[in-house]
Amino acid sequence: MIQAKRDKIAPISIFFLLFISRIVVSLTNVQSVTTGLMKTDILISIIASMAIVLVLSIPVIFCIKNHKNPLDVKWVGGFYSLYYIFLAGVNISRFSYFASTTLNPDSQAWVFSIIVAVCAFYGAYLGIEGLARFSAFAFVLLISAIIVALVFNVQDFELINLFPIVTNSRESIIKNTVFMVSNSAEVAMLLCLSKKVNGVAIKQFLLSVLFSFLTMLLLFLFVIGVMGNSASLQAFPLYSLFQTAKVGLFERIDILFISFWIFGVFIKAVMLIYCSTISFKPIKKSKKCIISSALSLLTAIVLTEFVQVGRISPYTYAVLFFVFCFIIPLLTLIFKKRNLGDELVEKF
Repeated sequence: MIQAKRDKIAPISIFFLLFISRIVVSLTNVQSVTTGLMKTDILISIIASMAIVLVLSIPVIFCIKNHKNPLDVKWVGGFYSLYYIFLAGVNISRFSYFASTTLNPDSQAWVFSIIVAVCAFYGAYLGIEGLARFSAFAFVLLISAIIVALVFNVQDFELINLFPIVTNSRESIIKNTVFMVSNSAEVAMLLCLSKKVNGVAIKQFLLSVLFSFLTMLLLFLFVIGVMGNSASLQAFPLYSLFQTAKVGLFERIDILFISFWIFGVFIKAVMLIYCSTISFKPIKKSKKCIISSALSLLTAIVLTEFVQVGRISPYTYAVLFFVFCFIIPLLTLIFKKRNLGDELVEKF
C-alpha cells in the first residue's frame, strides 16, 4: 500500500492534471491557430498528432525510468523554466482573447490576463497537493459538460456534413498536425511532475495523452457533424457547439463550457508556473513564484496586445517542442549519468 507523503500526489492525479491540460488547448481560438476549413480532415490531424506525441515522448519516458532527468542540470533547468513560462503566457493570452472578444467585448484582454496570472501565482505558491485535489473536481465537471453537450447535439448530427472527408490541402493538414503536436506541453511537464508522484507516473501520462486526444476527436467530430460548413465561420467552434445544445428550459448550456475552461486554464497556468519554479533551483520558492507569474503575465500581454498569438507560425511552437520534449531528453538519455539519489528514494 502506498502511503501519503507531503508534497506528493497520487498517480491518478497526474492523469487528471495532464488530461485537463491537454484538453484546454482544443478550447482556444481554433480558427486563429489552425489553417484551412473546419472539415473532417481535422480529425486526421488529431489522430496523426496523437501518434506523433506518443512517439516523441519516448526519450522523456526513458529519462524518467533511468533516472536521467535533464532538470537535474541547473543551467538546463533554467532554460526549461523559461519554456514553461512562455507556455503559461501563451495559454493565458488565448483565454484572455476569448474572454475579451466573446464573454465581455467591452473589457480589455490584459485585465483577464492579470486576473489569471494572480490566481496562478497563488495556486503555484500553495503547491501541487491542493491543485491535485482541485483537478479531480474539475475533471468531473469537464467530463459532465462534454457529455451534456454531445448528448443534446446528437439530434442535430448529420453524417452528410462529414463528406467529403478530405477538403483542405496537404499543407494545411500538416500544419494543423504540427500545431497540435507542438502544443502538447504535457510531455515537458512530465519531467517535473514525475518527481512529485507517489508512485509510477508514466502509465497515467500515456493514458492522459490517449484519452485527451480521443476526447478532442469526438468533440471536433460533433462540431463538423452538427454545424457543417458553418463551423468554419465560427471563431470558437467548440463554444458554438455548447451554445447549440439545449436541455429543456435551460438554453445557456454554454455556461458549462465557460466554467470548465476557466478551471482548465487556471489548472494549466498553475502547473506551468509551478514547473518553472521547481526547474530553476537557485532562488527561493516565493520569489520564483512571483518572478514566473510576472514573466508569464508579461508574455500574455505582449501576445494579446502587440503580437497576437494566433499569428505566430505553428512551426515556432514545433521547434520549441522538438528541442525541449525530444532533443534535450534524448541527449540526456545518451550522455547523462544516472541519478543515484532518485534510485534510493524509489527503493526506500
